[in-house]
Amino acid sequence: MDFETQINGNFLEYLDSAHLYLVDGVIVPSITQVLKVKFGRKYEMVDKQTLDAAAQAGTAVHEAIQRYCEDGEYTDIPEVKNFRFLQKQYKFSVIKNEVPVILYRDEEPIAAGRLDLVLELNGVRGLADIKRTSTLDKEYLAYQLNLYRIAYQQCYGEKIEFLKGIHLRGETRKFPSIPINEEFAWKLVDEYENAQSD
Repeated sequence: MDFETQINGNFLEYLDSAHLYLVDGVIVPSITQVLKVKFGRKYEMVDKQTLDAAAQAGTAVHEAIQRYCEDGEYTDIPEVKNFRFLQKQYKFSVIKNEVPVILYRDEEPIAAGRLDLVLELNGVRGLADIKRTSTLDKEYLAYQLNLYRIAYQQCYGEKIEFLKGIHLRGETRKFPSIPINEEFAWKLVDEYENAQSD
């Protein structure tokens, strides 16, 4: 779905049909594209039909969880049921869903994206990403969530004190902690920028 919003005095647009982010009319890479410099070959052995089906199922789960969080609409699919279980078990509340962010370096927009969830747990704020993969790639998640954390703090001036994965697939329900590490997130940005200039 297309969207547009103002963040930090910048105009962020997302064009879904082209999977493009623009900041003030200039195309910037998505945070997912930045991650591809390290993880680009992750699914190259999987055929396109399987990947497309997995992407559709993942989108359906994200949308169902968003409707549940925002409107209280309950869908009786295992992933939503297990999301509710995790929420009760770990006592977290969802503050925001699908939050647009811009990643800046030296005050220049260098990437953009949308993070899944801003949570509150024990009185502090954190970020979480929902994954529906058969196995949870914690390394990928660590880079992804650390980039989102930097961008979110830059955009909204709110301290993020924890990062979590939410792994939901059928009856799988996990809520692992992900370490905060800004340094390695910036190193990945350097790798991406170096690869673009080669």
